[in-house]
Amino acid sequence: MIFEFETQLSTDGWMGALPIPEDIADQLTVSKIKRVVATVTSGKNEITLYAGVIKKKGMFYLMCSKANKKLLNIDQGDEVHVSMHEDTSKYQAPMTEELEAVLLSDHEAYELFEKLLPGKQRNIIFMVYGVKDSQKRVDIALNAMENLKIGNNNPMKFEKLYP
Repeated sequence: MIFEFETQLSTDGWMGALPIPEDIADQLTVSKIKRVVATVTSGKNEITLYAGVIKKKGMFYLMCSKANKKLLNIDQGDEVHVSMHEDTSKYQAPMTEELEAVLLSDHEAYELFEKLLPGKQRNIIFMVYGVKDSQKRVDIALNAMENLKIGNNNPMKFEKLYP
């Protein structure tokens, strides 16, 4: 099911929030949809947003980071068009070819990765996904797997093990 709506960028402290209309939020709740892939459009600018549906103070919304606001060229109060659907992918995040190749080539790392909580798996996936250069993606994926092998299961505290 695809959900489409117009919304205005609002604030949630230090980040942007894209409020989800109540009727759509009700449908998401009934369908138990917690993660979505959204195409967010502002004028000629468009991004794909892999996000969790957040509920805070009775409101449902998607987070829009500072980097995404810059890509969309929007500020608080600006209107955007959102088209979203449930993220049904295995990890509910955009798996890169580089990370997938590292996981396929290292069985021990794959097993450790699979034992992580879904949120930590997504942290690693987004850590790799956020890098543009393919070789750097490989390096970050290898570094992440080496951290898992030495028992460091917290992606936020990974050490840089390669020069």
